[in-house]
Amino acid sequence: MRRRRPPAPTAESKRLAVIEETVDDIYSIQFVLQSLGFRTRSFSGRSSMAELMDFDPHLIVVDMMISGGGGYRVIRQIRRAGDLARVPILAIAAAAMEGSAEEILAAGGQAVVTKPYSMVELREKLDRFLPKKK
Repeated sequence: MRRRRPPAPTAESKRLAVIEETVDDIYSIQFVLQSLGFRTRSFSGRSSMAELMDFDPHLIVVDMMISGGGGYRVIRQIRRAGDLARVPILAIAAAAMEGSAEEILAAGGQAVVTKPYSMVELREKLDRFLPKKK
């Protein structure tokens, strides 16, 4: 018996995980992503991979300035975490992190947005990995 594939999720049902530690930044990025129609959930850099896997995100947004090894450590953990290894990662980096885009891509990220970013820039990056909102 062949198993039916579930229908493709709409943009509104796409789940985006936000890995960030600063409360103001969590609220800021979640507000922006939710205003674009995405469902979000925040995780700290110390959240377990099991918690992240349970959320089953379609895309993961990682702030590179996470303490304790930073976003690079988190990206590498995600890439080693079974089913999460296939999930695209959008990194948010500070403008002062020169040369970091290449390092982020080498660590396993797929795209980088530099702070301060615009809604247009963020949406363009999201559209690379997620269907456009109709």
